[in-house]
Amino acid sequence: MKSVTNKTSLRRWVGTKGWPIPILLLITLVLNILALTLPFLEIHEALKKPIPYKLIHSVNLMWTAKLYLIAILILVFSIIFPFAKLITLFFAWFMPWKSTSRLKYLHAIELLGKWSFMDIFVVILLIALTYKQQWISSTIHIGVYFFVGAISLSMILSEIIVTIAKREAQSEHPKRYVPNYIWLIREYFKVSWVVPVLAILSGVALVQALHANFLQIHQVFFVSRTYSIYNLGEMLTQLHLWVLLCVLVATLGVIPLLRLAILLIGWVTPMRMNGHNLMRTVIESLSRWCMLDVFGLALFLIATEGKSLVKTEVLSGLYVVLVAIGLSYLLGAIAIAVFNSLTNRATLLDEESVDTQ
Repeated sequence: MKSVTNKTSLRRWVGTKGWPIPILLLITLVLNILALTLPFLEIHEALKKPIPYKLIHSVNLMWTAKLYLIAILILVFSIIFPFAKLITLFFAWFMPWKSTSRLKYLHAIELLGKWSFMDIFVVILLIALTYKQQWISSTIHIGVYFFVGAISLSMILSEIIVTIAKREAQSEHPKRYVPNYIWLIREYFKVSWVVPVLAILSGVALVQALHANFLQIHQVFFVSRTYSIYNLGEMLTQLHLWVLLCVLVATLGVIPLLRLAILLIGWVTPMRMNGHNLMRTVIESLSRWCMLDVFGLALFLIATEGKSLVKTEVLSGLYVVLVAIGLSYLLGAIAIAVFNSLTNRATLLDEESVDTQ
């Protein structure tokens, strides 16, 4: 007979060791409220009143400026979703829930979590377009730092809560694996050899994307300059915007390259199944902090809908960025498919399944 899975809360399952979680959730809520009400950015145009870029007012501002897509995405990912995510995390921690159902909801919000950073990349691009221009300029305000703190802490908390939820689910449905070493590149070789090749190609494409010029100002009376991710980093350094620089360097360069390195090493190194599972967990966590796709969406919005502020021209480097994003998604899809097939083969019947036979 199969045992019935009891509903329990993560708070009860973890016990007193989980006491920091509710405090951190409340801190995240406060940071989100402050980010919602405090100004992010102020844009100064010649002969016009300064335009305040508050998160709570930016939707109306963008809608009035006929930047409809930006307005909708800011509303969804920067205003509605962070609070919806916090509500889900509160429920996941305090409410009795089936472990499998809880994991499904948590995985769903984890997949969407990084897209809240889109507004930060929009701000960085707006700063770049107005940097050292005579007719337009911008000033950073404290709200952007509260927003970075709120979204970052929210993502860290969701990582912690998902990890705890996975352990709870595994304790209810334990799995045993074959004890021998497994070499991933030899398993399903007709497909698996593609993974290290794609990892190397993705690394090359990513480095090229960091240096490729993707945008150029194309407007009378404005200083015409080209932009790449590397140029954005130099600009943020000159402006001493260290928090935004860390976000840019970490999420577009360091973490994506680290993810590729771990994937490549794990794929060509024989390990037991528990080691492969640990490697997969680390790679999945790093993937949620790889934000070239989020940056790409912000760039698309600025290039297509931000022309009411500064007219720009898309350069060929944008296609390099798109290729790097595409290779990253293709690599992830193939690696997950091969790994799932391998896991199904390596998993031994758990005690519950054996009893039913």
